[in-house]
Amino acid sequence: MAFGFQDAGLPWGEARPYPPFPHPYRGAEDLVVGFTAPAQAVRPFLPRGVEPAGDPVVCQAKFRWVPLSVHGPYHEAYVSATVRFEGQEYRFLLLAYTDNESPLIAGREIWGTPKKLARMKHGWRSADGLFSDHLVATLERPRGMRLMTLGLVMDRQTEPPTTPPLPTLLLKILPDAANERPALAQLIRLEGHATPHRAADGSAMIFTGRPSLSFDAMSTADPLHLLRPTALTGGSFARLDFSHGPGVVIHDYLAEG
Repeated sequence: MAFGFQDAGLPWGEARPYPPFPHPYRGAEDLVVGFTAPAQAVRPFLPRGVEPAGDPVVCQAKFRWVPLSVHGPYHEAYVSATVRFEGQEYRFLLLAYTDNESPLIAGREIWGTPKKLARMKHGWRSADGLFSDHLVATLERPRGMRLMTLGLVMDRQTEPPTTPPLPTLLLKILPDAANERPALAQLIRLEGHATPHRAADGSAMIFTGRPSLSFDAMSTADPLHLLRPTALTGGSFARLDFSHGPGVVIHDYLAEG
């Protein structure tokens, strides 16, 4: 197979796992639970120079279902913490999971998203087949080892916040061929903007309500349990469209003096 340098200057063949930008995502459903965790629990997840923004730290657990994207349909789940780097606040991605190899490869290769493959499901139906007022999402890795459970009872419809969301901060590390030291070590800033779907009456498809959250199993391979919340600060559900584009390198650890 012949390879050429096209689009973003990368070698592409028919086996490419993701296309050039932009990457559109349509009809996504986001279940988000806000919580706080002690700074001492968050700090071990952070790279040099990145610090928790306060104590306790404002965090988020998010579960996303994407029915249509350049990667095909998939779930993803992640936990983030509010941090500071050089005086700027960010939402730093601590742990992340998906159930489709294409968004896993794209997330890790392009921006450094720390994604792993995992088993996920969400819905309103309980194990006994009855429907509930709780929207519940679960994360397992491996199968049968539940790492996280999110839930929300929707109480009210609301409009999008007037303040823009914090940019996402990611640590992108690529090891050298000997796997002894990084060949690349960067902090990546990623901006995000989502457009909520609108109902027939023009109202935004965003709902808030009473959340629930648990980090269930104790796993040294996936240490979500270290971030068990001290308090829940809110929950929301939204149906929305968004697109991903390039990130921006804001710090190069290998270039430090």
